[in-house]
Amino acid sequence: MDALNELNVLGLALSAVLVAMACVKADRVRSWRASINPSAPNLPGSAFVAARTLFLGLAAVGVYTAVQGFGVFDDSS
Repeated sequence: MDALNELNVLGLALSAVLVAMACVKADRVRSWRASINPSAPNLPGSAFVAARTLFLGLAAVGVYTAVQGFGVFDDSS
């Protein structure tokens, strides 16, 4: 496998991780956070919406970049 293809596959894998992170429920994050630092203030729901939007946006950019990279590899060979 060419180095460019490996980079594109890595980008797709990282995009999948970002989508998985966006799918984690807020209650699970809150309970995990409370177990680590019980005195931390509670996060509002809008923070989770912003984080999900950011994660999904970054995943979309990663998929787009990987698809474009596969096209560049096809054109170069």
